[in-house]
Amino acid sequence: MKRASRLPQWSPHLPGMLAWFRWQMIPRLLLVIITTGVLTTLVFLHLDYYQVGSSLEQFRAGAPAPRDVLATDTIVWQDVRETDRQRQDAVKRVPTSYKYDQTALVKSLENLDRVFTLFRMKNLGTAEWEELRQFKVTDEITSVALKLPAEQLTSLHATAQGILRSNMSARIEEGNEEQALLVMDSQARSLVRNPEQAHVLGAVIRAVLRPNWVVDTLLMERRQEDARNAIQTVKRFLRRGDVIIPKGEIVSAADLTQLKDSRLLTPAPFTRLLPVAGLMLFAILSLGVYLRTFANAIYQNPRKLMLLAFLIVAALWVNMTLGGGKLEFLVGVLAISAGSMAVAGLLGIPVAIVTTLMTSVTAGLTADHPFTFMLLVVCSSLAGIMALPMIWPPRRTVPAVLGLVFVIFLLQLSLEGIRPGEGFFTATWNDLAQMALWSAAAGIGASIIAVGAIYVLARPFGITTHYRLMELTNTDEPLRRRLMDEAPGTYHSSIMVANLAEAAADAIGANALLTRVAALYHDIGKLKRPAFFIENQAPLGIENVHQRLSPRLSYLILISHVRDGVEFAKHYKLPDEVVDIIREHHGTTLAAYFYHRALNEPGQNQVSEIDFRYPGPKPSSREAAIVMLADSVQASVKALKEPTPTRIENMVNEIINNRLQDGQLANCDITLRHLRQIGDVFVRILAGLHTYSRIEYPEIKGEGTRIRVNVNSESNAAASESTVLTRGS
Repeated sequence: MKRASRLPQWSPHLPGMLAWFRWQMIPRLLLVIITTGVLTTLVFLHLDYYQVGSSLEQFRAGAPAPRDVLATDTIVWQDVRETDRQRQDAVKRVPTSYKYDQTALVKSLENLDRVFTLFRMKNLGTAEWEELRQFKVTDEITSVALKLPAEQLTSLHATAQGILRSNMSARIEEGNEEQALLVMDSQARSLVRNPEQAHVLGAVIRAVLRPNWVVDTLLMERRQEDARNAIQTVKRFLRRGDVIIPKGEIVSAADLTQLKDSRLLTPAPFTRLLPVAGLMLFAILSLGVYLRTFANAIYQNPRKLMLLAFLIVAALWVNMTLGGGKLEFLVGVLAISAGSMAVAGLLGIPVAIVTTLMTSVTAGLTADHPFTFMLLVVCSSLAGIMALPMIWPPRRTVPAVLGLVFVIFLLQLSLEGIRPGEGFFTATWNDLAQMALWSAAAGIGASIIAVGAIYVLARPFGITTHYRLMELTNTDEPLRRRLMDEAPGTYHSSIMVANLAEAAADAIGANALLTRVAALYHDIGKLKRPAFFIENQAPLGIENVHQRLSPRLSYLILISHVRDGVEFAKHYKLPDEVVDIIREHHGTTLAAYFYHRALNEPGQNQVSEIDFRYPGPKPSSREAAIVMLADSVQASVKALKEPTPTRIENMVNEIINNRLQDGQLANCDITLRHLRQIGDVFVRILAGLHTYSRIEYPEIKGEGTRIRVNVNSESNAAASESTVLTRGS
């Protein structure tokens, strides 16, 4: 009987518990399982562990063998290295093949004619000197030739033609021209008695000579390929215990394939998946605990959790797929730094720092130099996270990115300094140049990828970025344009509220840009019925329609602008944070004007305040509270007939105290000190707006014209009067 009596107490809660488990826990469990599986697969496939005898070793193509590989039985081993050596020797033994070039003599004579034509010009320009250098005629030879008389140049030209014609009738092979050149030099010295002229003649012939038998490249390649194919694969018969690959020798891809085919290396057993999966699961659960404790807003948002998992997997996939070998450090810094910067821009810096530690350690599991790799990647990613907020506005982008590049370069230098080796610092100038190039590629590339990822992923995952908020402040945004055209009074009132709210948010350390954007859009619901709101009636030339309506109906129209504003905001896809502030900017405050009108109507003694309050909710953030206060203060001060600094201060303090006593600020993280700072900002701005004065514009008659003098202050009045008197005289 007792058990039966307890069922009604538990049964009402059971559907709620099941719904919570279905919609809250199941998506997170699936995300954890999928992410763990993907990361486990990535790490396991890139560990490259193979079973060698009774131990597990890491063998990679292009990396040194971690140990001697011994034959476990008599085997036939294809010696790839010896085969390649013999084939290279066979290729070297292939004789050079030549083919006759019928145009060689014609081109040599043409070049000879051109050289002597340039010699006869005497006054050579820069282009002519450069042309002679291209013929391989030195400046010294050119200078001597330019001093020779025309008849001597003509004689040398004819002699050179004869030498070329007589010698090029014989075989002159490409690459073996030296013997023919020696013969021509001897002929030049015998035909020309002047040693200087003979030297010029020999140099010119050497410059213009072309071999008439050139290498037949296609035939050579075909013969070399035939020679290479003629060498059979060298095979070695190995007995049990013979060394196949000694420790430290570079393992080729062919070696790795043979070792696998010979079953000397077998892939790591799948039981190795369990420890890898355990590590990945521990890392993901640790990240989940951190998010639930310190970033609950992200933990409660499945879309943001999916985004975080995607960025982690993408960074590790790029690192493990494209990294390794010489590119290990470059790809690691580029991929993981870009992923960390993207997480910082989309989900916040604290989450990015924790994520960086997780991804760096995971990537280090498959790195060739785990400690150095993890240290460089962690520090570079943290530097990128710190540089990201400085990339905006655009004028700060270049210094921020250059600073990131410099930090990465210093990190590489520091790691080079602690690297084992001879001496304290063994890097050469080429090493430093490579470090600088890699630092530039990693820093600039990571910044570009991160900013692009932030821009592309923000909207699909419902994340409000600094860039999106800046877009919404543009007057060309559709909602702001409609507000300007259809509800001009509300538009200008919203600008004033935005100025007040932004300054107040900046004073207390709230998000000033979000506050300004929310203030600009907080009254967009008035677009539905602009004529029913007092600030739009005069600009639109409409009388106050509420004079003909009952207080209850006027109240319903008034509070509907909050609901309409939320609908407009969702339709135009405004950020969720802005939508929340639109919904909360009146809280559950009292529509006092229509409430008092209802009280003063005959027969309305039973009017309750509850019937004339906004539906809420109350502000849940400092930004929403600031917009509420700025909206109330701006409207109330604007209604003052004679605003003075004292009256404005009293009005501001009264409104803030009323909102505080009414409990409107109970749900937001705002203190009395914040309220005092907000009040001071409001008073300073509103006093400057409403209490400054100008003296009246006097009109005087000049010579045929009227002059209007604008005097802005008493101190300028005397100067203006003296100017008027001077013009009048």
